[in-house]
Amino acid sequence: MQYVFLNPEKLINTSQFEFITDFINSTGRTQLGWHYVIDLTWIYSQIKNWPVGYRILDAGGGGGPTQFLLAELGFNVTNLDLFLSQPAHRLRNRYQIKFETAGSYEKTAYVDHLEKNSVKHRALKVIKQLVTGSELYRYASTGRYQRLHDKWRSNNEIANDIGCLTWMRANLCNVPEIDSNTFDAVVSLSAIEHIPLDTLPMAWEEILRICKPDVKVAITTSATEQQTTWFHQPSQGNCFSEHDLNLLFDAQAAEDTLLASDMPEMYRFCHYLKNNLAHFYSKSGGNGMPWGKWDPKYFPVGLFQ
Repeated sequence: MQYVFLNPEKLINTSQFEFITDFINSTGRTQLGWHYVIDLTWIYSQIKNWPVGYRILDAGGGGGPTQFLLAELGFNVTNLDLFLSQPAHRLRNRYQIKFETAGSYEKTAYVDHLEKNSVKHRALKVIKQLVTGSELYRYASTGRYQRLHDKWRSNNEIANDIGCLTWMRANLCNVPEIDSNTFDAVVSLSAIEHIPLDTLPMAWEEILRICKPDVKVAITTSATEQQTTWFHQPSQGNCFSEHDLNLLFDAQAAEDTLLASDMPEMYRFCHYLKNNLAHFYSKSGGNGMPWGKWDPKYFPVGLFQ
């Protein structure tokens, strides 16, 4: 396993970035985590040449964009996450989603954090709908969802059949319902950091158990330039030091990675990310950019093999 600190300026100047920004803009996914477009660009750069026959695990995928991008590219994906409920009809219809709750599932404190903040987000969506009329309804409709995605696929000449999704509400630390050596690859977009440090080794071992020995990996999480891992209270996430990236994930620094000490300034002065900060950040202090004040406290790192 190797890790690389994600260089925003380098990734922004790639064809992969153009592909990803076209995907999120064309399909109405612009309201994302403050660094997700960088993460997703890097993940796409890793997976774009994977065989479509791969069975992929999205570890902690929630309602995030990675699984939908993969499905549009033809992959079948299993999303394991604590915070899942019955998918909307537009999603079930397009991706043939099978939803289940693992018998081993147990609610955690992080679910309480997500539920608290999702209540706020739902209230904000209602307010926005009152202001913008039927805009949200139009996007929520199955027909509009299909048309947006079909147009994006056509514009990008994507000919593969659309993949299927499986949603399982489960704890990554213990998923006995899934056999060992099931998945060919694992992806994860900014989710691993939300697993408590005392249970993370167990979760990582379980992820490796349900994946094949030669598993392909494209995972992003949060990193820090500091010597020790610390906990970002607003977003309820760990920011991993280089020492712990090695200790917890058995990952070595890639030859072309930048110094951790150089990363905070790169993100602080990344105008693209600052100018495209999602609106919801200004409405809450319980997130990665509290109250919308541009002040990155951590930066993304990619784990791959």
